[in-house]
Amino acid sequence: MTHNDPWEARMERALALLAQRLDAPPDLHELAAAAGVSAFHFHRIWRALTGETVGETIARLRIAASQVRLAAGGGSVTSVAMDGGFGTPQSFARAFRGVTGMSPSAFLSAGAVPINVAPSPDAEIRIELRAPGELVALRREGGAYRELNALYWAVWNWAERAGKTGDLRGIYGILLDDPASVPEDRLRYDAAMEFADPGVPEPPLRIVTLAGGEHAVLRHIGSHDGLEDATQILVRWLLASGRMPADAPLFHHALDDPEEVPEPDLRTDILILLEPEALP
Repeated sequence: MTHNDPWEARMERALALLAQRLDAPPDLHELAAAAGVSAFHFHRIWRALTGETVGETIARLRIAASQVRLAAGGGSVTSVAMDGGFGTPQSFARAFRGVTGMSPSAFLSAGAVPINVAPSPDAEIRIELRAPGELVALRREGGAYRELNALYWAVWNWAERAGKTGDLRGIYGILLDDPASVPEDRLRYDAAMEFADPGVPEPPLRIVTLAGGEHAVLRHIGSHDGLEDATQILVRWLLASGRMPADAPLFHHALDDPEEVPEPDLRTDILILLEPEALP
């Protein structure tokens, strides 16, 4: 049995739940519970194994069910579209063509393409033991994971007022959602800084704790625009490693000041907290 087999079994349980409830799809927490994995990581693991988001899987399964009905003469294109949860025959036709490459009237079943989940041979991923840390964080709810400078400046301005800038130990970004799977207006992001003594920041700032323990770490060098692709490399490594992610969000540790270091040279560590390794 390969390391990926347990992950495939986990995702198959989630897929079975999804297939049973295409008319009212289960939410993230239900799918993650079915797979026995943290909701913080479910979407990215699903993407790494299937090559698509959960939303794309739902659309594909609905199309697959529609294909069966169309092939069996189970109704007109319009009735099949309505039964499949599509608002109009036109939206059904667009989704059908997107999945099969054909219109519903000329459909041909599409074959599945296996997804390679092996880690990139060029990826230098290490296991790092880190102590827990308390961070001063400011959350933004809604908005893509870019143009975050204003959020960090708000934390920095508080630190200046509190006289803590000389005690800065690190700058972090905590990603609570998968931007490929969660609508942009629902994405959550914590801009965070670590100080020797965080004190008691006033709301909306708050203290968040990064748990200590073993972390899988991938260092990304270059523009922050490439962080999401690098994150998926780390997730694919996780799938092949046999290790389980802990119930904690992944986070970025910025190692350079973008005002002082050229964009191609910026270093950012991407970290996933791991469950303790099982004893033999």
